[in-house]
Amino acid sequence: MNADPLGELVARSLGAAAPDVTDLRTEPVPGRPDQERVRFRLRGEEASLVLRRLDRERPLEAQLLPFLARKTDRVPVVRSRGVPPPAARARPWILVEDLTRDPPCDDPVAIVRAKVAVERAVARDAPALRALGVLVGGPAADELAAWPAVLVHGSLTRDRARLTARGVVLTDWDGAHLGAGLLDVARLAADAGTDLAALAEEYARAYERGVTAGEIAVLRALGW
Repeated sequence: MNADPLGELVARSLGAAAPDVTDLRTEPVPGRPDQERVRFRLRGEEASLVLRRLDRERPLEAQLLPFLARKTDRVPVVRSRGVPPPAARARPWILVEDLTRDPPCDDPVAIVRAKVAVERAVARDAPALRALGVLVGGPAADELAAWPAVLVHGSLTRDRARLTARGVVLTDWDGAHLGAGLLDVARLAADAGTDLAALAEEYARAYERGVTAGEIAVLRALGW
């Protein structure tokens, strides 16, 4: 039997027997000190997962991401998670599918459409999201109050949108909150160097409405 606790965790997470997981090794993910790639063979086939250790002060993703993954395939598949008691020194963690080799998506419109898909998947789940620790508010909450409160990613950039075989998948949800979805659009437009007004209109069409010049001005004033 595989006596390695990580190997046993990987096996349980995949619904496999411990002997089915062999040649297990870990390696750092470049540029991501919070992540380790776990490589192994599953019944002889090469496979990998990513173990992400979360900040004890910001454990939201350990609660939120499994919930989102049950609702939509626009987020990473979660294999396992750990949420230690508040008094424990251990950090929360999640074990997710390995998207580190999938390229970032350079198409802001495709990223916005993936974002809308996530919003729609949890549109009726605001009470559940709040129970998981998702806060309400965010920058410019008053100025954008005419917009419906949706699940805002909080740090949506191209490197947090991976182009996979099933489409665009949005990662890193630890800054999520309930608020105006245009906030994500503004951050993404700044990251991609694309026209904010045009990208905001693309987002607004999903809600069959337009974006006012005043709202665009508010978004630009955020300085992203």
